[in-house]
Amino acid sequence: MDETLNRLKRVLEAAATTLGNRDRFLEAGLIHSEDCLQLSPDWQQAFLNLRPIDKETVRESPGLFLADVDDIVYRGATSGSRGQSFIYFAGTKWNELRISSRHRALEWWGIDDNTPIINVASRMQPVRAIDVAIAGEPNEDFIHTLNSLITERPVVIRGYPSRLCEVATRFNSKSTPSVIAVICTGECLFEYQQALLEKVFQAPVINEYGCQETGIFGLTCPEAGHLHLDGERCLYEVIDGQLVTTDLFNLVMPVVRYKCGDLVELNTEPCSCGRPGFTAKVLGRIEDNVRTIEGLKRPGEISMPALEGILNYQIVRREGTQIDVWIQPEDSVDFTPQSLEPLVNWMDATFGEVRAEIFLDDAQEMNTAPEPLCKDAFWIRCITKESWAKWLNEPRLPKGAAFKAAQLLKKLVEPGVIVGSGLPPTTQAMVTDILDSPPCKEPQVERMTARVLLFACNFLADEPEVVSIYHRAAERLKRAVAQIGQYDGTAIVDLLVPTLFLETHVATAIWAECPLSRHLQCLDTFNVHNLLYAFEPALRRANASGSKTIVRSLKPILSILIGDLNFFAPRFGTWLLAHWGELIHGQAIASSPIPEAPKDDDFLAAWLTWRQDMISGGQHHDLRLSALADAARSHEEQARVYLEKGYDKLVRGEELHPHQWLDILGANAGILSQGLPSDEVDPIPWAPIMRSLVKPLQMRQEYELAYQCLVASAIPSSRTSAFERLALKVNDKQSVIYDLVASGII
Repeated sequence: MDETLNRLKRVLEAAATTLGNRDRFLEAGLIHSEDCLQLSPDWQQAFLNLRPIDKETVRESPGLFLADVDDIVYRGATSGSRGQSFIYFAGTKWNELRISSRHRALEWWGIDDNTPIINVASRMQPVRAIDVAIAGEPNEDFIHTLNSLITERPVVIRGYPSRLCEVATRFNSKSTPSVIAVICTGECLFEYQQALLEKVFQAPVINEYGCQETGIFGLTCPEAGHLHLDGERCLYEVIDGQLVTTDLFNLVMPVVRYKCGDLVELNTEPCSCGRPGFTAKVLGRIEDNVRTIEGLKRPGEISMPALEGILNYQIVRREGTQIDVWIQPEDSVDFTPQSLEPLVNWMDATFGEVRAEIFLDDAQEMNTAPEPLCKDAFWIRCITKESWAKWLNEPRLPKGAAFKAAQLLKKLVEPGVIVGSGLPPTTQAMVTDILDSPPCKEPQVERMTARVLLFACNFLADEPEVVSIYHRAAERLKRAVAQIGQYDGTAIVDLLVPTLFLETHVATAIWAECPLSRHLQCLDTFNVHNLLYAFEPALRRANASGSKTIVRSLKPILSILIGDLNFFAPRFGTWLLAHWGELIHGQAIASSPIPEAPKDDDFLAAWLTWRQDMISGGQHHDLRLSALADAARSHEEQARVYLEKGYDKLVRGEELHPHQWLDILGANAGILSQGLPSDEVDPIPWAPIMRSLVKPLQMRQEYELAYQCLVASAIPSSRTSAFERLALKVNDKQSVIYDLVASGII
């Protein structure tokens, strides 16, 4: 108890420094004045008087709860089950305990670090390098992919119970590989769901409960099936039926007596499993109410039993006595009105006299609609000359020799499956299949196939076989180009892009062997996407390279690469790739003569001279920046000068004056200003400058601006962003019993 009090005191001291908690702390007597933020001598009693705070209040002004910006190692988002989510941050100790707590609870079930966890049909992404996530409609392709993942090795599957049951019905009556366990999270788990999942996957079902922004985490124990909450990381209370928590370890963004919106019953009696601490039963969200024959109830208070002949069902109560019932029968062929008797009896006992409309869904019907086909040349034109958004929104696969390459490209840029590291086995198998296939007889198709294989190297950058794959793909591209009889610049760019993330000695050898064109044409659409995807493994290479001073000063360096590309794409040349290579590797990798930048472009020449001086730590930075300013003609070039001046100050370790640079950001990038950025302005390269403003703004107690800079300075991952879009579209949470009237939806 003494240790818990020490932790509580420490987090209260951190929370007292934030404006978001100030009024509550004064009101409760935790502090005595705004000028003296020390806790009062009777702080323990005052804590009990502290008014709880809800998620909506924090979401309105999350920056007011930001206490420390020096130890941010974790960035997360609330689930957004109701309304909008908000971004929260946490520090090193909090993150270490998050990992260890989860590890300890999983060990109860014999799940260790060598056991992959597959997040199925949910928005959840892999936590560890060994984990996998699969999203999408549970159609034939989805089930085939999941079955392959389960068959490969013993795994645990995890997801929202409603979505897992949708998947389980597709597996029913099939020969399904058993799994180690099924973890249900994010929704209330009902009896019929547990029975279905145990039957189909031949494994125990584990109930998981968590709320990341408060540090809550819990799993059911294998012996008694009781939900054990981690009592070391949080202080738990129940006030008016609602769970109220204080995270004892988040000193970055402390939440004190926080109402997460869940209704919970806590049981302080020891569990028969012998583990210490209390157990809990989750009843549902505060806004979830269901009209029953016994009055209003929470979903977790309602029994939804397994019903004979019915695999899966969902209840929607509408106005009056109207109820919609969606069911998946076990056998749709032999399903008759008499088969509904168990369901009708349950509804009578639960709701009384109601009018029900039944909707049948055939659990075995899962044919995947065929994608429209097109000619090979049409597909090549789509991915090299047109927007990829258009191609992905109206997917067309070529019906000729380019079919396999097109399938692979679609799997890479719109992944239904992602893994913690590398590519999913099914996608990796596609790469291997294409590499081992004979070259296409049509040179243009073979050229495009080789380009797709080089593109795949972006996703395999950390795998030992990436160098071999690169060389095999590069040889195929060179042979195809030789058949065509012309070495255009787009092929050269694709050959050089991997040098941004391959090991330095490999990158140097590639540059030495690459045939360079003196007349590089403009980038095509495929080149641009190839570069954007390559920047992410290039960031990892930069962090491991010798250019640590530059990389450390210009975080996130990924934003600089993206900004350079967006700005100089119309003027692109291999000179820019050579510059990036030196920036990332910490040394020149282009040993052979490379094409020079256009002589008639004064701004570009001045920019390259300045950047070279910055990388080499030269003493002429003021002179170089002055020459760059003199060469600037357009508004975009003038904005670029300000940007490079900001980079210069960061590299030299000079502090940027917050309001001066906020004005510059507003005028030149439309960031944190009243107006939105124009189409001509790219806010991404300003991220390192925004990140550097966080600390001085926080020191000046301008917490909301500090928080906005912190949020705006993050660069999303292209891979996970694509997965999130798909998962949010078809795999979001859903309740299997809800009342549109009682819950205030209508």
